[in-house]
Amino acid sequence: MKIHFWLYSSNLEASFDFYQKVFDLKTQTFTNKAKTFFAPINNHVELKISTLQKPINEGNIEINKALVDQLYDTLIKNQLPQSNESDIEKLPAGTFSGPWDFPGGKVLLLKDPDNHFIVFMEW
Repeated sequence: MKIHFWLYSSNLEASFDFYQKVFDLKTQTFTNKAKTFFAPINNHVELKISTLQKPINEGNIEINKALVDQLYDTLIKNQLPQSNESDIEKLPAGTFSGPWDFPGGKVLLLKDPDNHFIVFMEW
């Protein structure tokens, strides 16, 4: 089974630059620059970013059983801006926060340039 997440982007190029750092994407991943790009996260999940339409439900995305420390290392290596803010609503767009220790595991918060947020959880 493959899971697809669609997110609306007001600036596709800025979103691609952001998610390229988050998921360590290669340049050839960027297709159809005018409307949509696809970011394969792993063998079962694909993120689709589009300027075609806004999603009806603009909720958050939670990814469980994430390798938080490995993701943190990737974000630091790719120089994604880090914030000390632990409140996802106050987290600046285009930044990440964490990892934060919680009972049972770690959490890393991420907010993209269009204020969508993804919570990566280790447990």
